Amino acid sequence: MGELLFYGYEFLTGFIPFLVLFSLLKYSHKKKHLQLGRSYDIWIFFFALYMIGVYHVTGAGTFYDGLLYGLEFRQQQINYLLFSGEIAVIPYVLNIVMFLPLGFLVPLIWKQMANLVRILELGLGFSLFIEISQLLNIRSTDVDDLLMNTLGALLGYLLYRIWTKWTGEKTQVAQTPFVELPLYMAVVFAGRFFFFNEQGFAKLVYGF
Repeated sequence: MGELLFYGYEFLTGFIPFLVLFSLLKYSHKKKHLQLGRSYDIWIFFFALYMIGVYHVTGAGTFYDGLLYGLEFRQQQINYLLFSGEIAVIPYVLNIVMFLPLGFLVPLIWKQMANLVRILELGLGFSLFIEISQLLNIRSTDVDDLLMNTLGALLGYLLYRIWTKWTGEKTQVAQTPFVELPLYMAVVFAGRFFFFNEQGFAKLVYGF
């Protein structure tokens, strides 16, 4: 029961801020008479769940991690050299798979991002952002992860191109304002960053 409460709490720290932003943007769309259709809502919710899942799996750092561990970064936390350690096939594959949805969902929702270079930049930038945040909770930052994540975004984009060619772009969301992409990514991260106190909630639930 405690574990379910813990995961539920972590989920809500990202999902509630997303819902607030989603409601505000829907109101803005209505005021501007912008009709995006039901598919927009469905894909945006998928995207939000994906963002929450990525921040959970990668253990993105939070404000409370910074307070707990301090801001003193250790040299051994960072690996700048490609394939300098043991080649671990399964972790590499998992890093690729984790970023496949990014390369697929983003151009599907934001047609302006249906560009190979932009997806590569997004994949690299998003991965780098997560890796840097992990320094707050003394997890290691590895350039191999950057490469595998970016490759995953690329493969996801190729899947998007295959999918739209097969469906004739029937699933393409109407022209969605591009500014919403960084807003959604930022608000989900900010919710987790400022409201997810892992140690504090563990003490409350498990009594230690």
